[in-house]
Amino acid sequence: MNIPDFSLTYFERGASAAMFDWQSELMASAPIPVADRGSTPPVQVVPSPVSFAQALTGTNKTVSNDNLPIPYIQGETLGVKITEDFYEHGRIFCKTNLRGRIVLNKGDKPYTTKDIESKLQKLWKIGGAWRMLSLGRGFYEFFFSNETNMRTVWSVGTMNLKPGLLRLFEWSKDFNMHTQRNTHAQVWILLEQRVFLKITS
Repeated sequence: MNIPDFSLTYFERGASAAMFDWQSELMASAPIPVADRGSTPPVQVVPSPVSFAQALTGTNKTVSNDNLPIPYIQGETLGVKITEDFYEHGRIFCKTNLRGRIVLNKGDKPYTTKDIESKLQKLWKIGGAWRMLSLGRGFYEFFFSNETNMRTVWSVGTMNLKPGLLRLFEWSKDFNMHTQRNTHAQVWILLEQRVFLKITS
């Protein structure tokens, strides 16, 4: 089963592409007024030559955007409406997903996505394909090719990345990383025998 690339798509109702400055995008697409300098001859557009490789692969074909949904502006948010069928299809697809958060101690160097993938490849002993997507604020979404692999990884629980911990939790709709609260903490306990234990609660 191939895993589609939904890196730029949220399948949650009410989600919108508000991560960029839509006002500047609209201004950039507006026509630039040109001063009237009298009548000027029309400019002939000369098509760029097509290379032999482009002719074989068809990479010179233009893609039409007519079938894409029309964005709308609501307040300061740019949104796109999707159909109910498309929403349900995306929700079903995400049933094999997990979300997680990287918890680092103070002073630990932040991981890159490539570093995390390299560590997890060694920790997760699954045969199917998987990939991850950064959601921001230390949260990640993990896409698995089937439910068996997802449950295998989830059964492992919290993973020690050395340094840092990866805590996995079940996928749910309407997730907002800005409203999540940290309910876990790492503490040191000193016993009478002078044995230090690091306990995560």
